[in-house]
Amino acid sequence: MKTVFLTNNSGPAKFITNNLHIKGLLDATIIEDGSAKKITKIIREIKSTSWKRIPEKTLNLFTIWIYSQLTKRYIDKHLLKPNNIEEFPTEINLHRVKNASGSRCLSILKSLKPELIIVFGTSILKPEVLSIAKRYTLNIHGGIVPKYRNVHSDFWAVSKKDFTNIGTSIIHLDPGIDTGDIAMQGLLKVSSDDTLFSIKKKNVELSLQLIIQTIEMAKTGNLPKTRQNKLIDSFYKTPSFVDFFRWFTSSYKIIERFSRKKIYL
Repeated sequence: MKTVFLTNNSGPAKFITNNLHIKGLLDATIIEDGSAKKITKIIREIKSTSWKRIPEKTLNLFTIWIYSQLTKRYIDKHLLKPNNIEEFPTEINLHRVKNASGSRCLSILKSLKPELIIVFGTSILKPEVLSIAKRYTLNIHGGIVPKYRNVHSDFWAVSKKDFTNIGTSIIHLDPGIDTGDIAMQGLLKVSSDDTLFSIKKKNVELSLQLIIQTIEMAKTGNLPKTRQNKLIDSFYKTPSFVDFFRWFTSSYKIIERFSRKKIYL
């Protein structure tokens, strides 16, 4: 089955790509460099915000940037380096694009003629991209749907103390945001030694396991499609400074938030 991985330029994406390549499950990888798009989005958000709320908006953006940098450092140290991964594998067909829904990406995908497209961490895709794969277009979502949709699902599950609903979903992509039918799901076992960052690492490893199983099932044509129910109140925004502050000052001890010891008591 001809398989293309459409992903972002992140540590987890490098980990998944390298391991799929080692197992001979990838024919090509397309990497979306969304940095310019993110800057444009930030500028647009600030411009559309009233001057009274600009300090709040700036604080929120700075908070999520700090959280992202801490997560990146943890993933690099505890996931990539132990597996001797520095970059995407150069032995496979590798392409870089600015926009996963842009004309260049569409042209590359059409020329590759994939049977299966796996999506991870890109910007929202246009219908033109979703219609290219001959058999399946799947998304790796680091959260349990329909309960946790959109970004940072692990953070929201932890902040709600919902430790039994942390994991990964492989979803058949549709035009909505994490609303497609479920192909496969897996739950994490969270221990008292876990931190928010170690949970993130475990979830990436789980995502790899699930997508390998999913690809093997897709080859046989026996890939499940389980409809999601009860999508109301399951869409979560990017955490703000207030969201992190509430979690940080909850009933758990502050010192344990980012320590190596415990995430809850």
